[in-house]
Amino acid sequence: MQGLFKLNDKLGKRLVLILKNYPCSWGRCSFCPFHLEQSTNTWDIITFNRRIIREALRIVETEEYERIAVFNGGSFSELPYDTVNELVPLAKNRVFEIESRSNFITEDFIRNLLRLLEPKKLVVRIGFEVADQYIREKLLRKGMPDSEIKRILWIKHRIREEGLPVEFWVYVLFGIEYIPEEKVIESIKYFKKLFDGVIAIKYKKYLPEHPEEKTASSALARFLEEEADLVDWGGEEWEIKKRNNEKNSK
Repeated sequence: MQGLFKLNDKLGKRLVLILKNYPCSWGRCSFCPFHLEQSTNTWDIITFNRRIIREALRIVETEEYERIAVFNGGSFSELPYDTVNELVPLAKNRVFEIESRSNFITEDFIRNLLRLLEPKKLVVRIGFEVADQYIREKLLRKGMPDSEIKRILWIKHRIREEGLPVEFWVYVLFGIEYIPEEKVIESIKYFKKLFDGVIAIKYKKYLPEHPEEKTASSALARFLEEEADLVDWGGEEWEIKKRNNEKNSK
């Protein structure tokens, strides 16, 4: 699903760039298919991302976008510096969203990004997925124990004390066999108290070895739409699924 997308949803009008990246340095999550879209060829990554970023720059010259989101199937800090540097004019004086594994997030990382990108506001999304540590670590294999939640909250507190324009948002996963609906609800309520925003993400199974999908009940759907800051129902089919289907049919 790499590319450039125009969205207008609960977060408002925004431009979303989904870039190519190196394989995630963690790479052990039990449900993640993003490695199928990633590359180990630096020049391939740089040229692909330049094309998307420059098209985004062309769009913002004629259309008003105050919010730009950049995702790369991993952590922002794992992108090549060339890509990060190309993003500077897009980020400057706008709300700029990135995502990252929690272990890459430090006070220095946040300050350096603010210094380089000069955004109006920096929004950092973190995929904690579920409040229950056993599910998160043993079943989802996230490598983000409760101690990481506490550490990020401390960074949030320190950053907020300095008055820096940074928000921390959390992903909560639903529609996956490992997470009962009551745990989804519990997670939304829990993370809403601690962080600046919560985004509910509908799980989609892309590979045979991945966990099974579960249909969300109407009660859960209503709860998510009312309580989450954004719900991603995953209606689009990613290129990785198409490629996998083509591979299996040969």
